[in-house]
Amino acid sequence: MANSSEMNRKDFLQLFGFGATALFASACLGGCGSKTSDPVVGASSVDFTVDLTASSSTPLNDAAVGYIYNSTRDVIVAKTAAGGYVALQAPCPHQGTTVYFDQGQSRFICPNHNAMFDVGGAVLSGPAPRGLKQYAVAQMGATLRITG
Repeated sequence: MANSSEMNRKDFLQLFGFGATALFASACLGGCGSKTSDPVVGASSVDFTVDLTASSSTPLNDAAVGYIYNSTRDVIVAKTAAGGYVALQAPCPHQGTTVYFDQGQSRFICPNHNAMFDVGGAVLSGPAPRGLKQYAVAQMGATLRITG
């Protein structure tokens, strides 16, 4: 017979079973609310300029387009219907698909699942779990400086 300081086989298996179940449940529940493909923008800081007179910037002034991406396509720069400029993270927070700008509706749209964001990056409709990160835009003559 085992003394009180020893654990018998039945007690050990019960304890092990509860521990394994708790570990499995916490892993499952932790993964249920987010996607592993959820992109994180901003690991490095953003600091670049856009020459508004350059041919690469022509789409900004085209009412049918109204946006461009930076060289790494992680930031989208758009010209609003009011004539101002905004810069937001380009990958959708849902699954990382690059968003585009609809100047007529003043909305950023993810073509993958039709998530929509306003010009400030706030979610208008899902499935995106959060808004797009907004970057500071400073205009100095014909140059935009995007930082954040």
